[in-house]
Amino acid sequence: TILDDINEQERQSGRMRQNHQGVFRADPAEDMRLMVENYTVPALASALRDREDTLQECAALLATGQMKELEDVLRPYEAKFVQMRRRRENLLDMRPRGFDDGTILERLRRRLNRMPRRVSAAFERRAAVVLPLCNVGGVPAILFEKRARNLRAHPDEVCLPGGMVSAGDDKSIVGTCLREMEEEIGGIEDDSITVLGVLRCNWGEVHHLTGVAVTPVVCYIGEISHLDLKPSADEVAEVFTVPLSSFLDRERWVKREDFAPIFVGGPHVIWGLTGYIVDRFVKDVLASYALELPDEKYYESDDDAL
Repeated sequence: TILDDINEQERQSGRMRQNHQGVFRADPAEDMRLMVENYTVPALASALRDREDTLQECAALLATGQMKELEDVLRPYEAKFVQMRRRRENLLDMRPRGFDDGTILERLRRRLNRMPRRVSAAFERRAAVVLPLCNVGGVPAILFEKRARNLRAHPDEVCLPGGMVSAGDDKSIVGTCLREMEEEIGGIEDDSITVLGVLRCNWGEVHHLTGVAVTPVVCYIGEISHLDLKPSADEVAEVFTVPLSSFLDRERWVKREDFAPIFVGGPHVIWGLTGYIVDRFVKDVLASYALELPDEKYYESDDDAL
């Protein structure tokens, strides 16, 4: 067809870029988004200057016929070496202890706290939710609630612990979500909760989904397989967990343009704002690392797992 002819001509002329690794991602749009959202203008300008210096050095070596030296400069940029370097630098091995590792938590904290963004004062209605990371028998997972059927708003839907900011009771967004989690789920040990940071989101997208500016706060709540969690019967029908590895499986997600992602790989369908937040956590935080996770079968075979 004519399209095939055009594609072939562009391929032969070198105008179609193939097998490029990008700076962080191979996909150009995702690569650009990560750079724009996570780096300041001075940092990007410095990186651009370094790139220009490298190109000029390569041009000088080529002009003087110093091919061995040119090869030494360019070899680290070969695809296989880029992939090896990224894996070595970004490896996050959760197989031994899941989230219960100070180094892993600190790396997640640093990722979350880079260039924190605040909710605009233009949003009058504000709320906060906890994204509760946990271990279940040593396997990293996320804890969810299923709302009670008698509730007027979003009955019987999956959600994260949280609620509206109370100007009189809450000193901070973190205080809001921790207070709400304590009210909704009894049995979580206070001294096991580690606040890692705020998950940056597109506040316009969040407001569009809910009509409220919701701030997700990522916390690690510890090993919970031994806990007797007691959901508040007035608000929560049940609590359940989904292993982290499930969210990394693209086949368990349904994604449509202009709609929040839907996760169908757990005991209940996760959609709406909750699906959006989990998807952003996977894309913007977990996807930054080469993850090594325990086999999900160990999680599923644990009789005491939630």
